Amino acid sequence: MKSMNKVLIVITMLFLSMFKSQADNSSVTVSSGYVSEYLVNGVARSAGSAFVGFAAQKSTKYVDIGVNGTLLPDSNFDQSHWGLTLGNDLIKSDTGALNLTFGATRHQSGIVNIPNSTEFDVKLTLDNKYIVPYVRGTYDIDLELGGFFGGVYRVQELPLGAVIVPSVEYGVVEDYDVVSAKLTLSRPIQSVVPFVEVSWTDNNFDVANYNFATVELDGDIVVTAGISINF
Repeated sequence: MKSMNKVLIVITMLFLSMFKSQADNSSVTVSSGYVSEYLVNGVARSAGSAFVGFAAQKSTKYVDIGVNGTLLPDSNFDQSHWGLTLGNDLIKSDTGALNLTFGATRHQSGIVNIPNSTEFDVKLTLDNKYIVPYVRGTYDIDLELGGFFGGVYRVQELPLGAVIVPSVEYGVVEDYDVVSAKLTLSRPIQSVVPFVEVSWTDNNFDVANYNFATVELDGDIVVTAGISINF
């Protein structure tokens, strides 16, 4: 597991070098912190853990390219999640845009009995300055598991430079359904952004019958806190 993560880290560094070769249309964010439960599609993949992550975005004439990764280190098994996205605005106006994004994510499990898997997804988002709705579909080819999700969020500026983002999401997956509500609070200080995220999640996932999550979340509170740096 650790050797695979080392290879992925090297590949990531190459991608970051490419993204920052033209700083005018690219961005890179690195982050670190602690999460009480790491969630994937509304189910828990890891118990409380520190994490390090990155997200890079590069805009071209025809497509926006993104790469991202999250590593949850452990003394025995490192868990990681690595993604690639390709997206573009289908319709643009003065008030917003309709965006379509395709993604692929490799989940490298660090938990015994939870398999590694590869997930593909497509997301349609109506960007605007008020309330942003979206729908997305996902399918994991290794778990043979598909589902649909829909949600809304709003980015709201607060006094003293703080930003708050409330969101809600509902998902129906073949083996479970899930509802969640989340509140993210951040305070950018130039390129450094401290943040805290608190979410409430309820799913009917049965850990006795399926092996791709650690626990059932029955109205549980999940907390993530950390610092991100934008380049």
